[in-house]
Amino acid sequence: MKNELDLYYNKVLEKIVKERVIAGFTQNEIGQLLDISESGYFKVEKGKTKLDLYRLLHILQKLEISPDEFFKDIK
Repeated sequence: MKNELDLYYNKVLEKIVKERVIAGFTQNEIGQLLDISESGYFKVEKGKTKLDLYRLLHILQKLEISPDEFFKDIK
């Protein structure tokens, strides 16, 4: 079960990176929008800092993508 959750979690992180790049933001720019350092944001994308629901929703808001849209392709 934990392994399945880890796989799903990693897919979410990969999708965040993909959507950030598509939107044309650097890690530094998103970090600034979230009021965290570039290093802090890098750790979120790499899974070194756990992504909580509030931070995920905040990232999606800055990327202008709805949670429904974000999760529709993640299986």
